[in-house]
Amino acid sequence: GDGNWRPLARALTGGYSQVEACVDAYLDKKSFHSLPKIPPSPARAFGQEVLLVSYAEGDVIGTPGYDDIKELESFVYLETGVSAGCRVERTVDLVTSVGSVILLHEDEEVLRRDVAKIRAMERENALFELKQSSRMMNSVSRMHINNLSLSEVRLE
Repeated sequence: GDGNWRPLARALTGGYSQVEACVDAYLDKKSFHSLPKIPPSPARAFGQEVLLVSYAEGDVIGTPGYDDIKELESFVYLETGVSAGCRVERTVDLVTSVGSVILLHEDEEVLRRDVAKIRAMERENALFELKQSSRMMNSVSRMHINNLSLSEVRLE
């Protein structure tokens, strides 16, 4: 929606996106007609928009994962409405996503590694520091009980 992907599109195509192409179609016909008929192949770089997922819910007291994401080698842009003082819910759809990250790099392996780091942070609930609540502790306790095998339980 808001054009945060434009740097990614320009890097993949060698310098233009559909936004620039549309503007040129109306305001600079010469530039528009100089655009290639099809995008370059292979792409000039590797990039991805990563929609962030929260596996936890609670009141946010810090966002250390966002700082870590900003240090990734392929990082371009982070958009999120989550900050200290907010409440996050578990991500179940696009609307409950906790942010969007644009990643871009000329080396595909760097991009893959950075996406994997983000997904690991999500699984480890490392994007946020959440205020402890009895509801969270009850969930952890129930999870532990559900994961016990019968061999671990002594019946007397």
